[in-house]
Amino acid sequence: MNKNEYCLPYESFINGFFINKSFCDKLITHFKDNKHLTNSGVFEKSDSQSQIVDTSKKQSLDLIFNDKKLFVQLDKHLNTAIKKYQTKYKVVKDLSIFTMIEPPLLMYYEKGWGFKEWHNERPFHKNRMMVWMLYLNDIEDGGTEFKYQKLKIPAKKGLLLMWPPDFTHTHRGVVSHTKEKYILTGWLGYKCQ
Repeated sequence: MNKNEYCLPYESFINGFFINKSFCDKLITHFKDNKHLTNSGVFEKSDSQSQIVDTSKKQSLDLIFNDKKLFVQLDKHLNTAIKKYQTKYKVVKDLSIFTMIEPPLLMYYEKGWGFKEWHNERPFHKNRMMVWMLYLNDIEDGGTEFKYQKLKIPAKKGLLLMWPPDFTHTHRGVVSHTKEKYILTGWLGYKCQ
C-alpha cells in the first residue's frame, strides 16, 4: 500500500488517500475570505422533492467553490483520486465518461453543527456517479459515518475520500462538540451525450 493511501476495506467501495495539507490551508483561507457569500446548508427532502434549511438535520455554512487558481490544483488531486479508485475497482474504467458536473461546495460547521441526518446522494441527482469529500482540518471527535459499511472515518486533514452516491452508501457526519470542521465536497457525473 502507498503511504498516501488511507486503509479502508475493499468491499466498502470507499477509497481514500492523503493530499498536500498546504492545499487544505489555502481552501480554508478562501472560505474565510468569502464567508460573506455563504448560505445556510440545505437538506433535501426525498418525500417532497424540495430543499429546506432544517438545522436539526443539517447545520452548516456552504460556499460554492469557484476560485479558478485553486480549482486547477483541485482538478489535479481529483484526477489522481479517480485513477486510484479505478486501480482499486477496475470496473470503473469501463463505465461511461464521467466528469465534475456541478460546482463543489466548501462547507463550514461550528462546534455542534453537522450533517446529522442519514442521507445519500441519489434522490435528487440521478446523474451523480461518485461522491468525493476532502477534510480540511483534523477533528479528533468528528468525521463521517457510513451506515451499512459500519465505518466511522475520522476527519484527518488532507484525507480525500471517494464513494458511490447510492443508498448503499448512506452516511452522516459525526458531529464534533470540541472543534469546528471544514470540508470540500463534490460529485462526479456522467457526461451527457
